[in-house]
Amino acid sequence: MARVLMTGFEPFRHWHINSSWEAVRLLGGRLRDVAVACLPVEHHAAAQAVRELIAREGPEVVLLAGLAPDPVLRLETVARPGPLAPWAGGVRRGRWGWPDALGALRSAGLPVRVSRDAGRYVCDTTYWAALGEGPRRVAFMHLPPPGPVWTAERAARALSAALAGAGLREG
Repeated sequence: MARVLMTGFEPFRHWHINSSWEAVRLLGGRLRDVAVACLPVEHHAAAQAVRELIAREGPEVVLLAGLAPDPVLRLETVARPGPLAPWAGGVRRGRWGWPDALGALRSAGLPVRVSRDAGRYVCDTTYWAALGEGPRRVAFMHLPPPGPVWTAERAARALSAALAGAGLREG
């Protein structure tokens, strides 16, 4: 059982390194009472994996991360079901301390924006699946692609700042 669950994704398409998994893995090694996982980039498999992780770990807080070709961080506030439940037609809203997370990210000098469109890809459907489970705090953050500006260390700092929005600190 872990208080916090953080996930990233495996490499996909032309991204041979996925910044989300690299950051989650790095930060996860610094935190206590945390479980980390690398999810597959496939709608149903990723949704099933996140549901199973939540059931097994029983976290209070779930922070999902994904890669988006955007130079700034994106805090995703809304999830859609996509092919998981096309008949559902609705959205699920993230449960997070959005103002606190934004403040912590901006205080750390990290460029961030709030988004209401998690991309309508596996990130979106995985977020939707996690929000259908029981944790009181669930959020999704898109990280920029890895490179000289967005190193794994910088991306891990961003996740750490986002966790401050759920009242958690490193250590």
